[in-house]
Amino acid sequence: MSQAQQMVKHSTIYAVGNISRQLVGFIMLPIYTHYLTPADYGVIGLLVFLVSLFEVVLGGHMFQAVPKFYHQEETKLLKNSVVSTALLVTSFFSGMASILMASFSGPLAEVVFGKEEYSIYIIIFSALIVTHALEQYGLTYLRIVKKPWTYFNFNMIKLGLQLGLNILTIVVLDWGLMGLALSSLISSVIIALALLIYTVYKTGFLVRKAIAIYILKFSWPLWISGLIGLYIGSSNRYFIRIFSSLDEVGLFELAAKFGSIVSVLIWLPFSQYWQTERFEIAKLKNPYPDYSMAFRMITALLVIAGVGVSIFSGVIINIMSDELFHTAYKAIPYLVIAGIFQCLTIFNNFSFMLTDRTFEITKNNAITAIAISIFYFILIPFYGFVGASIAFALGSLVQYVYALHNGNQFYPLKIQQTPLAISISILIISTMIDQALISSDLTLEAIALKLVIFIAAFFSTLYCLSSKPERKKLATKISKNLKSKLS
Repeated sequence: MSQAQQMVKHSTIYAVGNISRQLVGFIMLPIYTHYLTPADYGVIGLLVFLVSLFEVVLGGHMFQAVPKFYHQEETKLLKNSVVSTALLVTSFFSGMASILMASFSGPLAEVVFGKEEYSIYIIIFSALIVTHALEQYGLTYLRIVKKPWTYFNFNMIKLGLQLGLNILTIVVLDWGLMGLALSSLISSVIIALALLIYTVYKTGFLVRKAIAIYILKFSWPLWISGLIGLYIGSSNRYFIRIFSSLDEVGLFELAAKFGSIVSVLIWLPFSQYWQTERFEIAKLKNPYPDYSMAFRMITALLVIAGVGVSIFSGVIINIMSDELFHTAYKAIPYLVIAGIFQCLTIFNNFSFMLTDRTFEITKNNAITAIAISIFYFILIPFYGFVGASIAFALGSLVQYVYALHNGNQFYPLKIQQTPLAISISILIISTMIDQALISSDLTLEAIALKLVIFIAAFFSTLYCLSSKPERKKLATKISKNLKSKLS
């Protein structure tokens, strides 16, 4: 099986697994938007931000380091010790972070929400710091040992748990926001324990002090970078709450759910394969064709999916949600563009990962945080949640340009950027035409016109992101197939 074939096969399985994990939010959307208010949706967004903050600052996450050090070891025993050592260290840090967050739930609720009555939700969500860590290590291990179907099965089990618990607590018991919080916790605890047992059973529990120190040294700049990255991507919720209202936070949260479709369904499954495989490719005498192929392939998929989300999300929101949520569609195209640049920034960060220059990622995020803060303070007070999405897109562009420029100084990936610029332009033009000329109502005429725009953008993007030999090869293959069918 070729590199490209294996990449597509594994990424597809991971994609289905990740789709299943994210399906809950979309399947339950009509229920959420009828049983929860925009303010409730905003509370969930701020709770997720708070949990992420504690995870990054105190959680001791080493997910990015584990594949690197795993592949550096020669024997299976030593490889497994990398996983078990990192798991133990992170579990300790995450446990401490969870206790700390729960202990200060009252003051945190006052600062984040402006009301201490939300402290109970902070206590419930604090447990997710530990369960998320255990889940991620289990899933990371499955990707390292290339067990995509096992990965898929765990995700399907969690999908069933979340759906069942959400329906029970929100619809049947009518617990509202509390029901959503409890169902999230219970499903995460069950899957985390199952993955922990599976991982420890497969790897054993050999802990090595030396490897723990190496991983900590490698990871600490990434923690700082992650903190700044969290500020870049999630602090907008807090600024919206300060400058506007919890209702607008809820609208932004709904828009962000649609905006994240591209990264969740396209980038995440690809990266879960690429995260480990890129270090193997780097060992080749000439890895640059593989870098270029991977970059162009994932960019094409991101942009095409981005066009689809930007064009059709308004219709879906109008169908599935209460009227109070309908204006959320205005922020989605900007969030899609931001997501694409963030994904491709991670791709280019490999230059720093391979050369152990992880502090460069931190520097990049620091500069981006400064730039995006300026954008937030300028745009959010005047344009609310839409201004926050525009600021996010501009900041993500700054981040990408910096990563590309500095990465080329340490380990150039030798990837042409003109096709990317053209494809992003195609996305922007397609979205502008759609919003200016086509309604978001569910009519045959509107859907037909949106499909025409999408198809035109689809083929234009494929053309500009494929090489001449690839286009020639595809044309030859199509020609042969047509001749065989006609003969």
